[in-house]
Amino acid sequence: MGYALWRRTDGRTVVRESGAWSSSAAWANDERVAIASGRTALVLDADGEELWRTEPAVSTVTDLAWLRRGRRLAVAAYGAVRGHERHTAQPVVTYPYIGSHLALAVTPTEKWICSGNQDASIHCAKPPRTRDGSELTMSGYPEKVSRLAFDDSGCWLAADGAPDLTVWDFSGKGPAGTAPRRLRRHETITALAWRPGAAGHLASGGHDGTVALWYATAGQPANRLRPVRTLDDVDSAVAAVAWAGPHLLITAHRDGRVRAYGLPSRTAL
Repeated sequence: MGYALWRRTDGRTVVRESGAWSSSAAWANDERVAIASGRTALVLDADGEELWRTEPAVSTVTDLAWLRRGRRLAVAAYGAVRGHERHTAQPVVTYPYIGSHLALAVTPTEKWICSGNQDASIHCAKPPRTRDGSELTMSGYPEKVSRLAFDDSGCWLAADGAPDLTVWDFSGKGPAGTAPRRLRRHETITALAWRPGAAGHLASGGHDGTVALWYATAGQPANRLRPVRTLDDVDSAVAAVAWAGPHLLITAHRDGRVRAYGLPSRTAL
């Protein structure tokens, strides 16, 4: 157990076998990366040298997100999401929620900080510097919520937690009292990623090896949407999907295969 950094320009690889579970990594910029390492979060420079670390959380760190243009690190673990300033081991702000946090998503404007949870819920809070500092919880998912992502506009949150992907509208006052859009193609969702831009295009991957493309913000709330396009099936679960720019989708599968798909303009899939 541990982590590795690979430098694309020259292939230099740094491997650290820490003996601690590393479930997440997040780059602040080209010079700093945060890595979950057991109950702590490490911040490293681009060469893998440690700059600082957080104090141990009460449980394994499950996800990380940078705020304030890389000046604050949000760390998810049991019982709370904690915010750490640079080179500050102790948290400067805490967003409590009893239970195990599995995933983090922050709007580009940092108006909302959301966690997907073991108790089959999504909990969202507004940072103290916002006017109302309100919280809300979307519960009732049939399974734990372990994948969350906001689109570039910050208006749409995609989540797993069921055979359906759910897409919540965070525009205006937020999703309180509303229903999400529902997207069904996979029996078990294993990956999701928004296309760069604000067109509402989403890619998802499943345990069955399928990759689906969606107009994820179309229609009305509570509608069940169908994929616009399904890419070639691979007989291996999808491990990750990622956009390398608006026109290139990369998919990785559990058997080690990686595929790249060229896609048309941002207005079409």
